[in-house]
Amino acid sequence: MEQDLRNMEDRAKHAASAVQDSLHDAAASAEQMAKRAGDAVESAADRVREYLPEEGSAAEAADAVARKVKDASLYFQEQGFSGVVEDLEVLIRRYPIQALLFGLGCGYLLSRVRTD
Repeated sequence: MEQDLRNMEDRAKHAASAVQDSLHDAAASAEQMAKRAGDAVESAADRVREYLPEEGSAAEAADAVARKVKDASLYFQEQGFSGVVEDLEVLIRRYPIQALLFGLGCGYLLSRVRTD
């Protein structure tokens, strides 16, 4: 009986260790994906500047958009996935009703776009 309990305890420790390793791998993968997203966003900002006019109000608007996209890229690269999730949690806690309405609106729009 005591041997069975030890075997079960060893199995539980092994399972917990495997789960912890999987969570660590998933977190590392998410961080890497956030950095790639930041790089992709930065590349998009460079393309916006490249293909739009250099003078006039359209150029000013394009430059403003490109700057904001570049800022978003830096944010993703600096904060990583966990930083983005933490900031999102703070926003949702600060503005719960607005977050709920935003989620409902996104769900509605996605349901309208989806074709069955």
